[in-house]
Amino acid sequence: MQIPKIDFNSLPLTRWFPGHMNKATRKINEVLKVIDLVVEVCDARIPGSSRNPAFDHLFERKTRFVVFNKADLADPAVTGLWKAWYERRGIRVAPVSAITGKGVAALIGEWRAAYLANPRPADVGKPLQHPLRVLISGVPNVGKSTLINHLAARHRAAVGPFPGVTRINQWIPLKGDVELLDTPGILWPTLANKEQELRLAVCGCIRDAVVGNELLGEFLWYDLVRSGVPVAWDLYGLDHCPESSEELMLAIAKRRGMVLPGKDVDLERCSTTLIGDFRDGKLGRFTFERPDERRKVDRPPEGPP
Repeated sequence: MQIPKIDFNSLPLTRWFPGHMNKATRKINEVLKVIDLVVEVCDARIPGSSRNPAFDHLFERKTRFVVFNKADLADPAVTGLWKAWYERRGIRVAPVSAITGKGVAALIGEWRAAYLANPRPADVGKPLQHPLRVLISGVPNVGKSTLINHLAARHRAAVGPFPGVTRINQWIPLKGDVELLDTPGILWPTLANKEQELRLAVCGCIRDAVVGNELLGEFLWYDLVRSGVPVAWDLYGLDHCPESSEELMLAIAKRRGMVLPGKDVDLERCSTTLIGDFRDGKLGRFTFERPDERRKVDRPPEGPP
């Protein structure tokens, strides 16, 4: 099948940037002086698009650690490429699944080791005399709060299926003598292009309604087709890759009974179904960005923090 070329980047950006995100950035700046380690949580399916480039400047003087959450939904081979790419640049990485808990229990020990390998001058060459103070950051809905709830000693962070649940900075005691500052998910005012916005929305980091489910459904079909990874199209009764988003939506409508009066396809419901099945991992494991794609949106910092 010849992959069609669709220029989604010709569409205008929606520029979704709630006011609390700007306030949250200022609040983070105010507490950085007491932070030992910054943990950035990314979505393993979109490792480039789901990292905030503003963090490179904001946290440039801090030891940093990257968590690839939702690794159980991502292509493990490509996750390995990203892990190696970061580590060649002096940044430790841990792929985890906050939902299943896989890899989460080891994080506190890995965070402590990352800090002690590059401590603040006052802590060089001696045991820590205070709890390890960790700031956890990321774009909305990458699973920070679910991750924290696995590690929390007492307090539990609020969680939800939509971006924007955490609105304020809050200190949470963790097991293993760690104090963690949970921060709201923060996007940046101007995204690189429409495809980045759509990938963020497909993965739940931007509310579906902001972009529109029908557009998200079409883009998800396009990203799945050009990923080169086998897709479980048989979920919708197909024995081949659909050559258009219209063909896919028709198949979903027939399989799930989503036909409007007059036999028209209910595109809204079909798109919502496709997006939900993707997020649940029913279509397979996908990583839509590779570290050898040299676009600005995909590049972590070029050296150790």
